[in-house]
Amino acid sequence: MYKAIIQIAVILCLVTSFGCAQTNNASSQKAQATPTPFADIHIHYKWDQEEIIDPATVIQRLQDENIVLTVVSGVPSDYALKLREAGGDWVIPLFSPYITPPHKQSWYLDQAVVDQAREGLESKKYFGIGELHLWSGLPPRQDNKILLALFELARQHDVPFLLHTETSDANYIVPICQQHNEVRILWAHAGGILKPLDVEHAMQQCPNLWVEVSARDPWRYNSLVNENGKLPKDWRDLFIKYPDRFMTGSDPVWSVTKTQRWDEPDEGWDHLHELIQFHRQWLAELPPDVEEKIRLTNALAFFRVKSSQAK
Repeated sequence: MYKAIIQIAVILCLVTSFGCAQTNNASSQKAQATPTPFADIHIHYKWDQEEIIDPATVIQRLQDENIVLTVVSGVPSDYALKLREAGGDWVIPLFSPYITPPHKQSWYLDQAVVDQAREGLESKKYFGIGELHLWSGLPPRQDNKILLALFELARQHDVPFLLHTETSDANYIVPICQQHNEVRILWAHAGGILKPLDVEHAMQQCPNLWVEVSARDPWRYNSLVNENGKLPKDWRDLFIKYPDRFMTGSDPVWSVTKTQRWDEPDEGWDHLHELIQFHRQWLAELPPDVEEKIRLTNALAFFRVKSSQAK
């Protein structure tokens, strides 16, 4: 009888231990599977993406990456609102001057762009302006009345302006941010092809300039990591020197893998996971406090989002 009781006790102990081990294992795996919260401050939802992916699926993919705040530009402009409606307050729509697809080339000639921007900001449907592209040597001039009016609206409503410049000279953006020194400007892709020294020069000249490094991945502008996939010292030093002025994002658009094809839809959303993983990997090389700022908290502060609003 005593021997039987001992055997039962041993069996119960083993079963309990196995159950506890399984529970602990499952909890550990779940913790490992959930990535840290991420603010993706550069996404798009466009007419040629809607052909192959609906707003609900976009939102689900963002949630799968534990993106708790995202900033979206639409083409046409109101496509950004579709993601806000599908996702909620953690989706921040910007007013895009590209109110129709052809406006990407002609926005600076159309007063309707200013009128719609004003209505969108006054109604609180949009929380900023952009993404707006300016190319060195191409129109519009920096004194274009539509461009000036958009910056004035950003100033009046105290909202950020997402600006994309294509130039090999960091001095191109300096007079813009200095002329509009009351506007918080977010510089897309850290100027694209510019080097860390160039980026720092612009940041020193413009206290109202913040920088985001979306599309600095190996498939687009590259140059953020070296041939071994590691963060070079000059970029690392710049992030540490200005830890409160950098953000990042995925920018999931067609050129992730291919050149632009006018006759096919934009498949960029199919690459969201690899884009976010790229940014998580280089961020992990930074000191933890700097990593968290660039990954999340700088965006919350810049877009004035309460932590309770982030999903």
